[in-house]
Amino acid sequence: MTNPFRPTFGASPRVWAGRDTVLHDFARAINGSPGNPDRSILISGSRGIGKTVLLTELEDIASQQGWVVLRASAREDVDKVLVESTIPEALERLDQPNPRRVTGISIAGIGSVSTEVDNQEPSQRLTTRLRELIARLQGTGVLITIDEIQDVAADDLTQIAVAYQDLVRDDLPVAVIMAGLTHGINTLLNLPGATFLRRARHYELGPLTLADAQRALEATAREGGVEFVAAEQAALFSFGYPYLVQLVGYLAWESASEIGATHIDDRALAAAMPLALERLGTQVHQPALREVPHKQFEYLAAIAAIEQRTLDRVVATAEIAEELGVPTTSLSDTRGKLIDRDLIIPAGWGKVEFAQPYLGEFIRDQRRPQRVQ
Repeated sequence: MTNPFRPTFGASPRVWAGRDTVLHDFARAINGSPGNPDRSILISGSRGIGKTVLLTELEDIASQQGWVVLRASAREDVDKVLVESTIPEALERLDQPNPRRVTGISIAGIGSVSTEVDNQEPSQRLTTRLRELIARLQGTGVLITIDEIQDVAADDLTQIAVAYQDLVRDDLPVAVIMAGLTHGINTLLNLPGATFLRRARHYELGPLTLADAQRALEATAREGGVEFVAAEQAALFSFGYPYLVQLVGYLAWESASEIGATHIDDRALAAAMPLALERLGTQVHQPALREVPHKQFEYLAAIAAIEQRTLDRVVATAEIAEELGVPTTSLSDTRGKLIDRDLIIPAGWGKVEFAQPYLGEFIRDQRRPQRVQ
């Protein structure tokens, strides 16, 4: 039997849990009138919380309705690539005799088509190209998606915003969905001229509820013909972190398969959990910590030490200052930079916690002295 769990970043799970509101609202929006406010969406959250997966699922919903999806990523000249490559490629495909609709174009596929454009302003050029594409469609529209929006150049974002608003004013079928890290998006929202972003429907993704995580584990295993009898314990272990739900489910399935079990029980889960923590460390925590300066790492290590002593994930800034032997006021800059890095999040007045589960354990392991013989 094929393992039904998908612990790959950006891969849609076999069974959805906890994001039904977003999916339902968007599906209703693209089938409604052009002025529907749910046609512009902003998705924020920490790493591994499921932003890209949700973005992909929303793209699929649009594609199933015959919409053309123009997928952008955080790179230079997003506007230029849309105008000179991505949209012309979509138009060329519409000209082909194959009656199938174009359902997705990625900016990453640069090179197959290039065109010369006139000396219009960038936003006017993009608007012109989008109008040309929309005019060729019959009863559908165009969806622009942008992942890692916090890394997109401000000028490119402005051009997309101007073009989108121009098309909406003319009641044309266009939608835009943007996703990025919470703090990065909050910074963008505070920039001058960010009215477009502030008007978008904003969904901040948090962990799944334990009930949703358990249902996802049980239903996904059932898709593969196996009962996940230890799903409640696995959900507790995951803290509702979507990537970890898929990862522990995948490893527990593999563990059960190795011993020939027909269900995933406590024994299979116990074998999977340390492997899940190891992979979480190498795939999420280690890359995130790679370029963290010493002073910031010491701040994180203090949180990890306090967390271990108190058995509480939420730590007061005053406790961190005491742990480091410095005044609380001297830590404001370090705290802000770690929030920018998506390593910690505010947890109430004067308190913080790690942005991802088990980061404290990973840091404590990194600081243990190496044993030699």
